[in-house]
Amino acid sequence: TLSLHDALPIFIQCALIGNNVLIHPACSIGQDGYGFVFFGPDGHLKVPQTGRVLIQNDVEVGAGTTIDRGSLRDTVIGEGTKIDNQVQIGHNVTIGRHCLLAAQIGLAGSLTIGDNVALGAKVGINNHLKIGDGAQVTAMSAVKDDIPPNGRWGGHFAKPTKQWFREIIAVERLVRDQAADSKGADLKGASLKGADLKGEGQE
Repeated sequence: TLSLHDALPIFIQCALIGNNVLIHPACSIGQDGYGFVFFGPDGHLKVPQTGRVLIQNDVEVGAGTTIDRGSLRDTVIGEGTKIDNQVQIGHNVTIGRHCLLAAQIGLAGSLTIGDNVALGAKVGINNHLKIGDGAQVTAMSAVKDDIPPNGRWGGHFAKPTKQWFREIIAVERLVRDQAADSKGADLKGASLKGADLKGEGQE
């Protein structure tokens, strides 16, 4: 069964949808992907988007989500995957089974995301990357590199979370040290100025 909410229109084309799929209001599924051949000042040539969207069983698609159909291959949403509101999924993306995608994620084209992957809100992932099975990405991260299976990544640009946290601590420590050095220099300068004034008074 396919459950569609009637409050707002839902646009579906060029798609095959499995059983027990729930699609919330204002979704657009199967529209053209974003593909052009760059021709500079003379304009751009649109690349035909001849693929489909395949949504497997037990998937939920949140309100306002857009899923582009593929150009060279189908866009695939794996079984049991749950997608939050206002997520953009580009053409040729393959999402594995039982993934969790929080709100306002942007997935560029031709990504491959493994099974049981969790992506926090507002994560952005560049095109043609591979996200391994079981990987997790913290909210508001920008991903430009492949992530290995079971990786825990975060930041801008995303990197393993332990490395990210170490770098944040190092930067904070550097800022504190610089502030302390600056304050110490100001106090020393004020002390020298006071000594000069005292010497002038004695003269």
